[in-house]
Amino acid sequence: MKILSRVLTGLALAAAAFAQTPTITSGQVTNAASYAIPDLPSGALARGGMIVIKGSNLGPATLQIVNQFPLVTSLAGTSIKATVGGSTVELFMIYSSAAQLAAILPSSTPTGTGTITVTYNGQTSAPSPIRVVQSAFGIFTLNEAGSGPGVFQNANSGTDQPVNTLTQPARPGQLAIIWGTGLGPVTGNEAAAPVPGDMPSAPVEVYVGGKLANITYRGRSGCCAGIDQIVFTVPSGVDGCYVPVAVKTGDVVSNFVSMSIAAQGNACTDLTGLTGAQLESAQRTGSFRVGGISLNRSVTKISVPGFGSFESKADTGAGSFYRYDFNQLIRAQSVGSPYAASIGSCTIFTSRDATPGTPTDVIRPTELDAGPAITITNSARGAKTLTKQQGIYSATLSSGTPNIPGVPGGGSSTPDYLEPGAYTISAPGGTGANAVGQFSVNLTIPQLLNWTNMDAVENVTRASGQNIAWTGGDPNGYVNILGASTTANSSSVFICIERTSAGSFNIPSYVLSSLPATTGQNFGFLSVSGVSQVVPFTASGLDAAGVTATSGSQKTVTFR
Repeated sequence: MKILSRVLTGLALAAAAFAQTPTITSGQVTNAASYAIPDLPSGALARGGMIVIKGSNLGPATLQIVNQFPLVTSLAGTSIKATVGGSTVELFMIYSSAAQLAAILPSSTPTGTGTITVTYNGQTSAPSPIRVVQSAFGIFTLNEAGSGPGVFQNANSGTDQPVNTLTQPARPGQLAIIWGTGLGPVTGNEAAAPVPGDMPSAPVEVYVGGKLANITYRGRSGCCAGIDQIVFTVPSGVDGCYVPVAVKTGDVVSNFVSMSIAAQGNACTDLTGLTGAQLESAQRTGSFRVGGISLNRSVTKISVPGFGSFESKADTGAGSFYRYDFNQLIRAQSVGSPYAASIGSCTIFTSRDATPGTPTDVIRPTELDAGPAITITNSARGAKTLTKQQGIYSATLSSGTPNIPGVPGGGSSTPDYLEPGAYTISAPGGTGANAVGQFSVNLTIPQLLNWTNMDAVENVTRASGQNIAWTGGDPNGYVNILGASTTANSSSVFICIERTSAGSFNIPSYVLSSLPATTGQNFGFLSVSGVSQVVPFTASGLDAAGVTATSGSQKTVTFR
């Protein structure tokens, strides 16, 4: 399969090597498809799965790849050993380079905690900790980083199986194929040749747009050692450009990726702004230029032991303008918004940073220039500006902090700015080859959203799911439910999207179980925001653009 070969080759990063001791970078022994962070629930390694190790002086300066069977346990002077439960196994090498290795963890590896070491030219690294489980599936992705659009094939027929993209969506009711690694161990000599075959006893669940899909095959691919395929039926009633897909094997949930699904047409369409016509045009022209502006109100509830609960409020604005070439467009994590999911579903983003933030896409489009500032005008409250810094237009339009006894700096505020009503958003236009033309668009901020069961949500039991209810907001818009949980070295953020008119949403247990539990100094938070219907606008230099208003509340919670 050409696309999978490109992904696997792209995983290898060659760098100069010196006659020094190999070093495994902390937290960089991962599933070869998902790159799941080891201290997160999804970060265990599967028996029989392909893994990646990153570091320095791990192998030769020039990438060396195994291109025939039988697989070997030493490649260009590099070998890898794992010790678990008192047993030591040698891994089967796939490729070796100074900065990155890939290998198959033998199916005979015991489960449990242990260590892994790399030996290169007779020198051995310090041991790095690992967790080995029966199954821990990871899905390959088009960006080769474990996030964004996954590597799927639309199984239209035995001879027609294109790679799923924004302009090659799957149809509800048809078969599709997931490519990944980590379904679990196999019997037979996996070093001698691929060991294909269904694994019906493997506890596998596939969630597509929040719906459980019917599985017709789950097992090793016949193409490659250590690579798995899952064949499933695309559920009905699921549609969108960034439909979340996750695979649960036992108690472990894979990385969350996306696929495109459309009941009709040659390209997908999203509620958040992308249309099939725009994507088909981008395919013809080879590029896509997009802009987005959001006006946001956020109310944060702070609980301070011994002092009670306090609220702070902030009104902010943000805008960005980008150009993607078509190859970037189909591999990007999302277009027009850092958070992307289909209606009625959830997705998860992870980061090697203990402070949750906006997801960072590894696909970097070209920034476009709409001028030095964007102006927000309201007849009753005057004008505010979003200034440009590092390609992003942003500003705090108003804010307030609570007066907490004994805590300095509280009690200050500015008058609320983003009250419901009519606003005009305009920009003078930029200059140069990447200019966006002058524009002006009117936006009516709707009734603010009210998270009605906010006070009742304090301790979230991950295995049970969590219901969220609301009133107000734009009846034609949607609701973002966002939560985060941290460890000492990483963070996980989930986003769920539902229509405002639904009035409630239940965050599924398979989503919450992907978060780490809140312990010690780590923290969790949950926010619920109403998002207005997208108001499109036009400007020269853009193929699609829109403005939205959000209003919501957030609070600290404990994930148990």
